[in-house]
Amino acid sequence: MSENLKFIVSELNKPPFNRNFSLISFDSLEELSLLQLLTDIFAEIEPSQKLDVRDETPDATAIRIFQMLRIFKYKIPANDQNAFRQGIVEGKKLTIHPIMAWVLGKIPELKERAYLGRYLVKVEIPADFLNDSTIGDLNEQYLALIETFKETHKELSSLKNSGFNTSDIKKDILAMEGEKDQLLRRVEKLKKKVESTPNNESILQVARSLREENDRGEKIHRQKQDQRNLILQMDQRIQRMNQQIKETRQSSIGLNAQTLMNRLEEESNTNKYLVNERLPQEKEQLKRMTNELQRIALEPAMGQSDLDEIQQQVS
Repeated sequence: MSENLKFIVSELNKPPFNRNFSLISFDSLEELSLLQLLTDIFAEIEPSQKLDVRDETPDATAIRIFQMLRIFKYKIPANDQNAFRQGIVEGKKLTIHPIMAWVLGKIPELKERAYLGRYLVKVEIPADFLNDSTIGDLNEQYLALIETFKETHKELSSLKNSGFNTSDIKKDILAMEGEKDQLLRRVEKLKKKVESTPNNESILQVARSLREENDRGEKIHRQKQDQRNLILQMDQRIQRMNQQIKETRQSSIGLNAQTLMNRLEEESNTNKYLVNERLPQEKEQLKRMTNELQRIALEPAMGQSDLDEIQQQVS
């Protein structure tokens, strides 16, 4: 654990955070400050996370952190998820510190993952809604756009890593301009040669007809290719629908009233903890603070004579 603390403090003291923590000052952070610091780290990866946790309810903060950890693909301990959830809600060091160490060690990778997560995290639509033809078609278009985004991003990444630079492109342009000049000179020579040939008009007409037929053949070839692509897209759509049917059947295996009750009971326990323990503590703390402020406000203001008397007692 001490190695984790050293790593976290070291990374937070570097740009872009520049926090100037010591091990003692970092370890003494209160729960709310620790949650705010974790949010600030998330904001460096995903700017939409830049906010003040004091403007959120504890359960909203916990839900937001869980969503980011899901996008980051953070492995939540499977043996004690309730304790992990409670640690997030309460901002416990034993829960927050490992998350910080893991995130700070993967910031470049997580920035890429957060960027992709905006577009690749699929919207969960209940199966009953998918039975509607309009929603089903929209969902198919949505899934197709996700696949298109994946392919486009893959091509962009390959282009970034291909090593092309402006000097190579300029050389290619100069070479193509030289080839263009050579072709223009060759065309002029051929034009003069054709003009001196007998029956050149009939020969040109035959050449035009040949070019038109070639263009028509290329157009038919493109139409044929478009039809093949359309067939391929339909095959892919059929495969996706079969996969959805398979996943729906698998998800329904073992799904019964007891399973649903267990899920509802887990959510109920979390809400019960917030209502019965966390919120009353905060309410009592605010009540004590309010009473103290009211007591101070009701006391009469001190004059100079009161201050002189206190000074004498101190002396």
